[in-house]
Amino acid sequence: MKKKIEIVPYRTSWEEDFQTEKKTIDLLLQEKAAIYHIGSTSIPNMFAEPIIDMMIVVKSLKKFDEYSDVLLTLGYEQMGDQCNQDRRFFIKCDEKCSFHIQVYAEGNTAIERNIAFREYMIAHTDQAIEYIKLKKELVKNNPKSKEEYKRGRKEFIDDIDQKAGEWKK
Repeated sequence: MKKKIEIVPYRTSWEEDFQTEKKTIDLLLQEKAAIYHIGSTSIPNMFAEPIIDMMIVVKSLKKFDEYSDVLLTLGYEQMGDQCNQDRRFFIKCDEKCSFHIQVYAEGNTAIERNIAFREYMIAHTDQAIEYIKLKKELVKNNPKSKEEYKRGRKEFIDDIDQKAGEWKK
């Protein structure tokens, strides 16, 4: 049975949870890496799935692969089937909250895109409100899968990515 998609009001604890997890991960990484809070839980007042999205930027994915098992010691599971060659993806689920980690090598265009999306949505509350409405509507219409929910948001997200890229210049 598929888990129902849950969209909840913004929780101030998301930033605290991110900071705590970031510190723990930072201690275990063998190299200095930038760790960012991205996605809807990083946008104040945004309704979101209660999943904290994190992005780790490393010098080299090949080198990261040599020590990525440290994330397993924290309860993360590598989602190899869903990865592409330019990214590593991990999930952690526990009773309190869930975390997703995307790992990119420096220079990957997804890094700036993720940061620009977050910053744009923080600066443009009208767009954030539209995104909240879209999410609520999608959940109300009871998507059959997570993929269907993601497809329902794709056009909006692509539009914001375009606007955020231009805004950032």
